[in-house]
Order: sequence, then structure tokens, then C-alpha cells
Amino acid sequence: MPKVSIKICTKLHTILQDESFNNFQVVQLRDRFLEASTNNQSVSDAYKFIYRQVNRLVKKGVLKKNKSEDSKNATYQKAQQFYQTNFVINERSNDDRHPEKLLDNTEQGTVQQLKERLQQSEVDLLTSIGESEEYMRLYKSFPKMKEHLESQYMLARENSSKLLGQIKAIKSVLSHQQKSL
Repeated sequence: MPKVSIKICTKLHTILQDESFNNFQVVQLRDRFLEASTNNQSVSDAYKFIYRQVNRLVKKGVLKKNKSEDSKNATYQKAQQFYQTNFVINERSNDDRHPEKLLDNTEQGTVQQLKERLQQSEVDLLTSIGESEEYMRLYKSFPKMKEHLESQYMLARENSSKLLGQIKAIKSVLSHQQKSL
């Protein structure tokens, strides 16, 4: 079968090429994308962009979606097709085509961006806590599934801890930023 060519943005390509980055949720990919970004893209704009890209890669057969009862907790993993795909790096960033999506670099814009990121992280934390609590309830109902449920529970707890750390960091930076206004 001939190699398929797919256009992809540089940052997204770099993240997905990392061999340790697999079995991820959209929010995890979004967070890595934002960490690699040099622009001031809002959390919600980044999520929408990443979500569209992930769905496009699923349709092309490059990623596999592992469905969950809650669509927010679906995970994605690289399909065999991923390793046979010729990725064409799109040099122009998403923001070059949509400059109106960039936040201005004023301190007020920074505070607003931090507040949005904090709000999204808090929602993600509540989701992760709910997920781990549900794994515990399922474990009590289905003890034969102990091994699978226990590993999923530990992943959810680890994710909760990371999110809690992000929230603390964002609150600290937000507090500092608001004092300097």
C-alpha cells in the first residue's frame, strides 16, 4: 500500500512523534500543544484546534479512538497507519491564518488568558476526580475486573495530581500578575 501524505502543523507533529506520547486524551494533547506554543492562543481555541485535528487523523486512520461511555474521557492511540504515513509539515501556524484569535499581549489579556486556563483546568480536575471515583465504584461492583479497573483508577489519580499542580501554578502566576496591575 502506498504511503499516505497528511498535512500537519509542526508543533502537533513534534508532539505526536514522541514515542512515549500515546493513549492520550484531547486535553492532554492540548496541554502539550499549549506548552510548545509561543503565541497567546486561548485554552478554548487550542482545544477546538486540537479536537478538529485529532478527529481528522482518526478519519484518516492514523489514530484510533478508544471509546468511553463519557465522550470527554475517550483516549486516542497511534494506529499502525500512523507509522506508515508521510506527514507534510505545514510551516504556517494556525494563528497566521487567524490573527484575530491571538490575544493582545497586554497585562489585562494575560490575566484573562490565565483565568480561562485556570477555569479549564478546574473543570478537567473535577472530571478526573469523577472518573477515579467511578472506577472505585465499578471495582466494588465488578471485582473480577480488578486489574483493569485498578490501572485505570491509578491513571485517573495521576492525571488529577498533575491537574492539581497545574491549578496551583496558574493560581500563583495569576496572583502575581494581578498584584502588578
